[in-house]
Amino acid sequence: MRRSDFWYGKRTPLWLVPVLIVGVLLLGLWLTGENESGYERPAAAEEKVSIEFWTPFSGGDSSFMNALVAKYNEENQDGVAVRMNNNKLDDYYAKLSTAIVTGEAPDIAIVHVSKYAQYVPAEFVSVVGEKEAEEAGVDWDGYNPNILRKTVVDGKHYGVPLDAHFGVLYYNKKWLEQAGLYEDGIVKMGPGEEGFTDFLKKLRDEVPEDVAPLAVPNIRIDSLWLWWSLYSQIDGGGKLYDETGTRAQLNEQAAKRSLDYVDSLYRQGLIPPDINDATSQFARGRAATLFLGVWSIGLFEQADDLDFGVMPLPQIYDHPASWGDAHTLALPARADADPAKRQAALKFADWLTQHGDVWAQAGHIPAYEAAANSPEFLALPRREDYVNAADDVAYFPDHPKQGRINDELVAELERLWSGSLTVDGLLKRIGPKIDRILEE
Repeated sequence: MRRSDFWYGKRTPLWLVPVLIVGVLLLGLWLTGENESGYERPAAAEEKVSIEFWTPFSGGDSSFMNALVAKYNEENQDGVAVRMNNNKLDDYYAKLSTAIVTGEAPDIAIVHVSKYAQYVPAEFVSVVGEKEAEEAGVDWDGYNPNILRKTVVDGKHYGVPLDAHFGVLYYNKKWLEQAGLYEDGIVKMGPGEEGFTDFLKKLRDEVPEDVAPLAVPNIRIDSLWLWWSLYSQIDGGGKLYDETGTRAQLNEQAAKRSLDYVDSLYRQGLIPPDINDATSQFARGRAATLFLGVWSIGLFEQADDLDFGVMPLPQIYDHPASWGDAHTLALPARADADPAKRQAALKFADWLTQHGDVWAQAGHIPAYEAAANSPEFLALPRREDYVNAADDVAYFPDHPKQGRINDELVAELERLWSGSLTVDGLLKRIGPKIDRILEE
């Protein structure tokens, strides 16, 4: 006899079905009632707290953060479930800002320190109070002070530092060896502009024509990072505004010197034109060197047949410097902020930073100093080759309109690298363009 025949066939009257349903419901209520023979609802289910976590890690580092979130969800004893939402960096802050304004912000989000100058005055991120930080176990003294200070405004903490990341020089050992520029684990490169140019020319002369001596896109923000790094290496450089932050003020001599030099690399073909995906190009062995952030190391380590090394951006001018930024964990402003969720988010942030050695597998330098000095981090290959460069990070200025000004700088640099604008022409144009944005 089929099961359907038993319940709905001729052998069972249809009037009996609702009676059986009511009976089952009553039995369930009795079993879950508060009596000794019933089943109690697990406390964890009642206390479960779910928090939403937004990140811009849609590239090679997303897998490492996914693994960390999964580990936290599995191991934490607080009944907390973290739901992670990965976004593309290109539109991440537009989405995050909109979510904050419309009251749909996540409970915790990655916010670059370069965004604090905009987000703090706009009250897009909330202050982390002393008491709630203490209750969550956050120890401010445990973080790299150079990164921590970027998250403190008027003596108040607005985020928990996660890492530092900055531009480095990746190199393909095969191509450097072929050009006689790598021997016994040492890269052979002379000092200054001449030394770096000669290094790239030897690569151009000795590697196949379809291999870039240095890969940097002539569009997108990568070339701005390169110019800003060299501009910041010159004494008095790394400056865009006057002391009031209301008028453009570059160090004209330093800006021209560094722009002339980077422009010469494009003009001589040492940075080939029309590079779109420099990361993929290097991973496929079609670039001898690459200037890019440390976040791609984990990706390159998974690439087949890629024997590569990493070094800080060479010091070409007066002192070492390379563009950089830092990821922090901030609590977006919410009118309906739930204290329990804030506490859960801070505990998660504290746990995440203390597991910086795992996050460092993506290439970043942990902001939590115990993680940065841990045997686990130091045992990772290549990290020791650039870890000290975290002390030479050249951040963009803390200005609420820096993002818009970066967009303008990228557009002007694209014209320069393409040959439709000269260095002198750019310098004449950029000041008024910055002023116009500042006046709006």
